[in-house]
Amino acid sequence: MKRYIVILCALTLCTLTAFARSYKVTEIPNVQIENRYRFTSNPDGILSSAAVASIDSICYDLRHRGIAQVAVVAVKDVKSDDIFDFAYELFSHWGVGNNSNNGIGILLVESRHEIRFVTGYGVEGTLPDALCKRIQMQFMLPHFLNEDYDRGMIAGVMVIGNILNGSELDSGLIEDEGYEDESLLPIIAFFAFIVILFLAVTLYIDRAARRCPKCKQLSLQKESAQLISNRFGVSTYRDIYICTKCGTRVERNRQEDNSNHHRGGRGPIIMGGFGRGFGGGGSFGGGGSMGGGFGGGSFGGGGAGSRW
Repeated sequence: MKRYIVILCALTLCTLTAFARSYKVTEIPNVQIENRYRFTSNPDGILSSAAVASIDSICYDLRHRGIAQVAVVAVKDVKSDDIFDFAYELFSHWGVGNNSNNGIGILLVESRHEIRFVTGYGVEGTLPDALCKRIQMQFMLPHFLNEDYDRGMIAGVMVIGNILNGSELDSGLIEDEGYEDESLLPIIAFFAFIVILFLAVTLYIDRAARRCPKCKQLSLQKESAQLISNRFGVSTYRDIYICTKCGTRVERNRQEDNSNHHRGGRGPIIMGGFGRGFGGGGSFGGGGSMGGGFGGGSFGGGGAGSRW
């Protein structure tokens, strides 16, 4: 009997080891090469499809308008003792950024409980190291501590977008030309899929938000909302819900992007890339394919890292 237990434990250990893949720099997929509308490499499925779509839309908006090129990577583990060195090598290898070195690389390594930003020289003035650290500590780590990597990563990328929009890097110009030469059908299909996915996830979240944790009925109604904080264009509220069936009181925190109230109603940043994508924008690659690639930028020593 003991022999079978030992064999079972050994098989279980081998299975867990196989799933916990550790990546070299050259083994992490650069999704931008195959599809210029993608910026998030998520080979281990740490982030949900909806979260990846939201992050990609923000990153597309920033690149399309020539403000910055952002690459996001979420993996279980990497083959390096130093996450900063690995992030620097990875995003330099991909060439994130243009000739102004406006690249931003974000690396999440789940097993190390570490998040790392690296920044090019062109964005260090707008995103200095201390500000990068504050974004991680205030907007990302509270979610990561609850293993909610979707909310943490979306919140961090959204704050970066809010800071860069309207900064000295935002010249109001379109960086990528030649979009009108391509067939619109695959582009429309891609964004239609993203919109449908976003609406489906929104409906699911709405039903979950209205479900009472005690009686399990869709009977929660909001009674009040209290503003807790307002930083970098992101407001944090505490919502109070009352169940109309059993009277249970539920408190929940939520965050809203309110930057559009200060910039003439641009609309939520999470959808910012969609509107501009159809309006005569740009192309990250040549020809009529969906392929692309980053712009060959380089990195200095800027950025920050945090652990939880």
